[in-house]
Amino acid sequence: MIEVSGLCCDAGGFRLRDVNLSVSDGETMVILGPTGAGKTLLLELIAGFRTPIAGSIVMNGKEITHLPPEKRRIGMLYQDYLLFPHLDVFENIAYGLRSAGMKSAEIQQRVSDISTRLKIDHLLMRGVRKLSGGEKQRVSLARALVTEPELLLLDEPFSAIDRSMKENLMRELSEILASLRIPVIYVTHDQAEAAEMADRIAVMNEGKIVQIDIPEKVFGSPKSEFVASFLGSMNIYRGKARRSNGVTLVDISGVEVASSVDIEGDVHVTIRPEDIIISRSEIKSSARNSLRGRVIGITEKGPIILVAADVGLEMTASVTKQAFRELDIHLGDEIFFTFKATNVNLF
Repeated sequence: MIEVSGLCCDAGGFRLRDVNLSVSDGETMVILGPTGAGKTLLLELIAGFRTPIAGSIVMNGKEITHLPPEKRRIGMLYQDYLLFPHLDVFENIAYGLRSAGMKSAEIQQRVSDISTRLKIDHLLMRGVRKLSGGEKQRVSLARALVTEPELLLLDEPFSAIDRSMKENLMRELSEILASLRIPVIYVTHDQAEAAEMADRIAVMNEGKIVQIDIPEKVFGSPKSEFVASFLGSMNIYRGKARRSNGVTLVDISGVEVASSVDIEGDVHVTIRPEDIIISRSEIKSSARNSLRGRVIGITEKGPIILVAADVGLEMTASVTKQAFRELDIHLGDEIFFTFKATNVNLF
């Protein structure tokens, strides 16, 4: 288990501020945030490449805040791999073991075991310049794992991978990480990647962690305007909430919506487009919210269509291409947006 408490660091005018984080054995914690949020700086502090001005890092009950990197038993996978171009695959993987003074027979066994596990044993004698991006990633991961670390850090591991290869590699890496039984801290700016890889997500912005939760909660119930806007594809409003007969009613510029969140006063409101049902006529359901409006925008976004409507305020819903064709929606058409009170997030 890794525990980071009150960690602060000044780095060229940028400051990491009071970061608190704990990751259990076998858990993958994804640090998600925009470029410049401080994600890589946090990894460098945990790895020992930088020294904090305050706070502590404890791993398996032992404080490692001021230990040198080579004594921390931490493996790290970099976004650009950092393989030695003059060494073959075997020697790249074995480098850390040789530096530690391990005997040749044990080095041979460990490299053989990890290369077989990662399905790169056929590459051991190959020069790294001849490797594909996916192969380089596996070699870099093997080098990080061969030392049997107590913690694994991954810094944007798919940033240099072709999109066509990324999905399969993510699935393979997810299976490997699940089998490690050590804490994993995984940095990315890619939301889909975070949702796929994480047991929990820590959203980071301007040197602070602003929300930590399971992926479903982070994406479905953002706790700040930044998180909601960063995650994108979100209807975000400001309104005034009041309780009435066991439900929260929110006035948003004259449009009233119901929410299951127990809160009153000035609030931010978020509603995910995929939680909104589009229909040509009002539908009878248990959903508390049904708004009539006119279509003012239609945008294709990969496999889905985003439909924007004026329902007294601008709101966007998403629908599959097949459903869009069946609804036969055009600009100016009258439509209904229906959504549950449980899908109206307030903070």
